[in-house]
Amino acid sequence: MNESGGFSEALSAEERKLTEEALRRDNYDLGHKAEEAERKAATLKVVADEKETALQEAYRELSLYKAPKGRKPRWALAKKKETGPERATIIAFLSDTHYGEVVRAEEMGDYNKYNMSIAEIRTKAFFEKVISASRKYIGGVEYDGIVLPLGGDLVSGTIHEELSETNELTTYDTILAVLPWLEYGIANLLEVFGKVHVVSAPGNHGRDSKKPRHKLRAAHNADTLLSRLLAFHMQGIDGLTFDIPEAMDVDFDVYGHVFSMEHGDNFRFSGTSEIGAYGPVKRGTLRKSRQRQGENRPFEYLLVGHFHQYIPAWTQGIIMNGSVKGYDEYAQSWKFSVEPAQQGLLVVTPDKGVAQALPIIVQDRMKEGW
Repeated sequence: MNESGGFSEALSAEERKLTEEALRRDNYDLGHKAEEAERKAATLKVVADEKETALQEAYRELSLYKAPKGRKPRWALAKKKETGPERATIIAFLSDTHYGEVVRAEEMGDYNKYNMSIAEIRTKAFFEKVISASRKYIGGVEYDGIVLPLGGDLVSGTIHEELSETNELTTYDTILAVLPWLEYGIANLLEVFGKVHVVSAPGNHGRDSKKPRHKLRAAHNADTLLSRLLAFHMQGIDGLTFDIPEAMDVDFDVYGHVFSMEHGDNFRFSGTSEIGAYGPVKRGTLRKSRQRQGENRPFEYLLVGHFHQYIPAWTQGIIMNGSVKGYDEYAQSWKFSVEPAQQGLLVVTPDKGVAQALPIIVQDRMKEGW
């Protein structure tokens, strides 16, 4: 009995030892599997968060494309001749702001300076002076509304290496910074004129590639994105319409007078700097006019920016815009004609079409503090 009992007790101790070791192994395996499961769960959470972010971004982009970007304003339709004050519509041409770019006075012989702070001051001056000029310097008309063409190169972009090195902000940060400036300006125009129609065409500085694009030019351009964000943020406001096409240019009709706007970088500069950009733009306008006749989409006036030269040659069917940035290092090095930072304003009437044009000088050294 004793031997048998001792053997049983020894066997039981050995079994307990084996069982404890097995349990430890099982616990270790379970712990290892639990850690592995936690790692997989964390990885899945990261993937889920990334997919949720991508989904929200897709919804955001979809909402931008659903923004009211193709509506035509009824108030600008051709009007019958009426007695009383003459009717008119203002066109306030805004282009070549080059938001985000820096022009240093030290490199310009102290002639010009530009940065985001100065850009904000000049943008505000543009909207204020459009209103002031329409009220104080243009008399005898009642306004049906105002068209605000956004003619491209709203942002500096990074198409040149030196811009990547010297820009004050990235392209996307620039868009976020200037969006409220433009919203505020448009709201002020709406308050004064009652009706505002915003049209947009992409420039060359806003593109996301080094070489110019022909396919999907607007879709790959920060100017288009900024315009779509404006339309998205301000959608539903009474009296405000947007036309942001996917094409490289945009047309709008004022009293039956058709205007076409494009940035103008495809009008290749040639000849001498003495004649400026008028020669290339004139040739380009004639080519575009023939092209449009063939497409059965004729226009009466062409609006272009890009060359930073204000030339209101509306009797020739051309209105060239200046720039908000003003004279810069590039223009100075090529000895181009000097002109202040300025934009163009047009007065359009039903019977005359463009009846008057004047520059909006946005540069004010004292207010800009340099």
